[in-house]
Amino acid sequence: MSTVIHDPYLNSVKRALEDKKYKELYKKEKAQGKIKSFIKQEFEITDYIHLPKTLANTVFVLLFFIVPYIVGLGFIFFVVAKANISTFLGINIKEYPVYWAIGYEVIASLLLFIIIKSAISYKNH
Repeated sequence: MSTVIHDPYLNSVKRALEDKKYKELYKKEKAQGKIKSFIKQEFEITDYIHLPKTLANTVFVLLFFIVPYIVGLGFIFFVVAKANISTFLGINIKEYPVYWAIGYEVIASLLLFIIIKSAISYKNH
């Protein structure tokens, strides 16, 4: 019977070496002119968030339901209620989907702004 030892330091080193390899490959392709525009770039979320592939889908689904709800609550509290707890508690919205939808729209607006900003600044690099 073989035992598999999971060493987090070894996994971190492997991940760092892979990231370095992919960054060098990207720089080489960019220098050769293979990547021509911002829109044609490939984007992998796993390049920025290091999770095992088996756990990544579960985490992303949970984040899809939790993060917009929290952002929606924050938006209602800070923007609508002007950070006043008594005003916030007086708002008669007790529905999860309403807060989630507001948070989703806030996050979508911010992401669109970031994408447009990145597209504009991409030509400057």
